[in-house]
Amino acid sequence: MDLAQEYYMKPEVAKEIVDYAKNRWVSVHCSQKDSKGRYLLVRYDRNKRPLTLNAPEDVVGLVKRLAKLRPRALYASSNLYRRLSSEYDVASMNNVYACTPCWDIDNDLEGWKDTVKVCQELVSLLDKEGVCKSVSVFWSGRGAHVRIHHEAFSRELRRKMNPLDIAFATVEYVLRKIEPHIVEKYSTGRGGRLKIENKMDPQRVFTCPLSLHRELDLVCICIPVNKLDQFTPGWAEPSSFKHSDEWKRYEEGEA
Repeated sequence: MDLAQEYYMKPEVAKEIVDYAKNRWVSVHCSQKDSKGRYLLVRYDRNKRPLTLNAPEDVVGLVKRLAKLRPRALYASSNLYRRLSSEYDVASMNNVYACTPCWDIDNDLEGWKDTVKVCQELVSLLDKEGVCKSVSVFWSGRGAHVRIHHEAFSRELRRKMNPLDIAFATVEYVLRKIEPHIVEKYSTGRGGRLKIENKMDPQRVFTCPLSLHRELDLVCICIPVNKLDQFTPGWAEPSSFKHSDEWKRYEEGEA
């Protein structure tokens, strides 16, 4: 049994993944490659239905069904959907009821200390903007994600505006305030490739909490905001991960 098969059978792993993935469109990054040498990304079942996860046993079942493709990393959409029963459901923006804003911080693993510093600066800026109780930080393997809980945006606002538009505008607003400073401070002359990007789009997926990285033997963990200065990549070891459920907290209407 390979690492992924064994790892995803852990009850605490499957539960955490499902808690995040409910009502989201799931994708599975596989180690198997296609005829063009590209890693396979599975997003639909055999009946062309979007992949979903609704219970912990679904995680184990999905990994077993795709065993021949060697499933590795599990992703879920930034969008949350009212229905996910056909391919048309993920094509309709009217079917989206919420969206999770995410700042994607990409870097080499060797530059992890700079990555953490960027996370701290993002968290600090969001705090100054009045958003602090709904913010979470994830170590994704080589880089990090800073996310705002989708419920931080009031239902009234989400009825007036498309949730993806809200998420995109939120990420872009903060990015424009912080990106020039970040690029100058952390990317110049350090030999790394640190980037902070707005990747919000209709089909965007991000790594599920406790998913394995697609290549590295590390997992996606949530780091408590007040412990960012204590973090090391060793927290993301599959056999001894340190993971917080802080990503579940939010204050409605905070954002």
